[in-house]
Amino acid sequence: MLFNVTYMSPIETDDLVKQSIPFSYVYIDAVSTDGQVHDVQAYMDITGEWVTGNRSETVSWNGTKTSSSTVYQAQLLDPTPFKEVKDQAEDATAYIGMRSGPGVSFTVNGVTPCRGTFVTNGMLPAISADTSAPVSHNPIFAVAVDLGKISQTPQSIVWALGVTRTPAIAYTTGTGAVQTRAPYFKMKYPTVQDAIDAFLSDFSDAMQRANTFDTKIRGDTAAISPTFSTMVSLTARQVIGATDLTITKGSDGKWNTSDVKMFMKDVGTSGRVNPVETIYASLPFWLYLNPDYVGYLLEPLLEYQNSSVYTQPYAATDLGLAYPMATGNNQSHSQGVEHSGNMLIIALAHSQISGDGTFISRYYDLLFKWATYLVQTVPNAAQQVTADLESMPNMSNLLIKGIIGIQAMSKIGSALGRHDDAQQFSNQAQDLLKAWNGMGVSQDGHHVLAKYGDQNSWTLPYNFYADKLLQTNVIDNSFYSSETTFLKSLFSSASTPLTTFGVPIDSSINSQADSAWTLFTAAILTDNTVRDALIEPVYSALAATNLTTLTYAKVYKLDTGATVSGASSPALGAFFAPMALKLPFKTVVVPPPPPPPSSSKRSIVGPVVGGVIGGLGFIALIIVAVIFWRGRNRRRQRLDSRMSIDPAGFNQPVMVYGLPPGDIYSGLRPEADRDSNDALVAAVGTPMTTSVVSPTTGKWRERELILQASTYPIGSIRSPADVASPMETSVVSPTTTGKQEREQLVVQTSAPRDHAVPTPLVVPSHSDHTTSSGEPPSSVEPPSAVSPSSTEVQGLKEELDNLRRVVQDLQPPPGYSG
Repeated sequence: MLFNVTYMSPIETDDLVKQSIPFSYVYIDAVSTDGQVHDVQAYMDITGEWVTGNRSETVSWNGTKTSSSTVYQAQLLDPTPFKEVKDQAEDATAYIGMRSGPGVSFTVNGVTPCRGTFVTNGMLPAISADTSAPVSHNPIFAVAVDLGKISQTPQSIVWALGVTRTPAIAYTTGTGAVQTRAPYFKMKYPTVQDAIDAFLSDFSDAMQRANTFDTKIRGDTAAISPTFSTMVSLTARQVIGATDLTITKGSDGKWNTSDVKMFMKDVGTSGRVNPVETIYASLPFWLYLNPDYVGYLLEPLLEYQNSSVYTQPYAATDLGLAYPMATGNNQSHSQGVEHSGNMLIIALAHSQISGDGTFISRYYDLLFKWATYLVQTVPNAAQQVTADLESMPNMSNLLIKGIIGIQAMSKIGSALGRHDDAQQFSNQAQDLLKAWNGMGVSQDGHHVLAKYGDQNSWTLPYNFYADKLLQTNVIDNSFYSSETTFLKSLFSSASTPLTTFGVPIDSSINSQADSAWTLFTAAILTDNTVRDALIEPVYSALAATNLTTLTYAKVYKLDTGATVSGASSPALGAFFAPMALKLPFKTVVVPPPPPPPSSSKRSIVGPVVGGVIGGLGFIALIIVAVIFWRGRNRRRQRLDSRMSIDPAGFNQPVMVYGLPPGDIYSGLRPEADRDSNDALVAAVGTPMTTSVVSPTTGKWRERELILQASTYPIGSIRSPADVASPMETSVVSPTTTGKQEREQLVVQTSAPRDHAVPTPLVVPSHSDHTTSSGEPPSSVEPPSAVSPSSTEVQGLKEELDNLRRVVQDLQPPPGYSG
């Protein structure tokens, strides 16, 4: 009999549930080589070593046989949550199983009884009476099938193998709360047994999808070389295997499918959580497969650093030092240019290729801060260190990443309609580029220097890849050609640094290569022969030393190809760099904010004022109260009726509408339409007006507070700290629609942000508006011209007290993080 054994771990990035199931298929197909029938039995087992790196621990187990599946599971008798020993989880449960059917059996016993008995008799021994044993005793969990006499397997013999951890991640939010996050598949399958049953029954379809995926990769890589196709196919599993796709439950106890976060382990290197330089290196892989996953990786980093807990002016290196404890990392470091540039590049790449502007909008201020840091630091970067721990002063390749990051912020501003910001950062990037061209490029203008002014140095310009990917156009096209020509000359020279296994990343290093940065460089070269001269040696390093494990290392020795660090690192997603450059951009759209949660007690102005009133609330209260009081006591203000406060109205439902800029009256929608959420949709870069409407009953008229925010789209209101300037107020005379009168208070705010480019919030002028009598609207007289009585003063005080009580119940809008 000829047996073919296949290991298949499906990549299912279009289905979050399937992608998050941590199982692989092992299947066997057999055919007779002599045309005769033969007795065939097939066997597979796992050991207690699957669930711990400490061989002195004790493992327990149990088996389950149903009409659907036959499964054994094993776990530590005393597991330790969120701990690893020798890169193995101490809270894991391992599974082996297959679909139940005729001839299927399972057992647990020692090595000799299980394997020896099966080899001799084609049968499994009896199940051990023990329910636990030390790992060092080698307990074996076996599942076998007796096919009888066959000349060919009628269908594949399929096992499912996997390791689960629930919870998978301990994530500390910016508020200090610790989320124990579960694998995403739990939202559909309450038990692992349910997931295994679904996984096994999906085998045929999964194999078809896997074949389709493989065909796509081969087609996209064939134009480069067969060698490159092999490299890419082997790295895909390595990259995605270093991640956990997670979900958590909301306050209602249900799975919150809008809160999806992915966490990456720095496998083979530091074991850190969401290492920024590794996410940056793996970026082409995620963009190529499904750019949404870039967002899942980004959000926990952005969410944590957007909180008051994070105090550094630059981006963090990671989310924690020991996977899977995502505790956050507020430590100061010397890689500010490296990681601030990385984060800006990743954020823009995600939005341009996915079309999702959620993160660049929600975390705009944070990205703005990092770009400002780069503007200030790139000219004085003598103490900066790269992610590869190079610490030469003024490293040209590092500083160009900073400049590209600044230009990326310019494109982020443009995508969101922040054109003043965009122009500012573009100008600053160009100014810094002039200095970089003068000091970071060779005197003949042909190649990048390893550090400023060192004419005898060179570097692989792997950070140019970000310029190509984002189309920031920081680097002139002619320079890509001259750099390619230089490297071709360097590789063919008598003193060539190129070896059988590759080339170092710059002239200061002569003993090791970095496969990720090598592939980034290869992707941007203009001569395919030079490109291939970089790619082929990387494959040679794999073939020389890793044929047993078939795992790539990020950093390896140039003389032997042996691993230095980063074995099985997800950074090898960089191998997808050439394909990612061909991905089209999409129009960046900022989705509307989610609807407010239902509550028995809802604030009348919470959804909008909660995001704006923090810096202006007290002043606004005084102004509103004075206008109420004046409206009741001064008929000269042309208000048709007195304005007063309806305490009962504060418990009425609130609707928030997006109104187009322009005439503030014509934008109001009829009452019948106000239950629709359609108006919440805001196109990117389109100024929006936000209206808060209090429903009225009986004698109470509508009161409408219109905050015109012509500079910012919905969902991108800046924090209260940025709104620091005084308010201006004006009262617009009422209009009428049929018999219903509307009294409208327009609060005009002018709040330049604390950055260099002013962005005022302005209400369009209505100086040409007239009343129904043809008179122009009257203005409010100064309070000093009024002499209120003691009764009126007391009434005003009571109204202010009412307003303060209302403000105490204000709720921030969904997603507001100010």
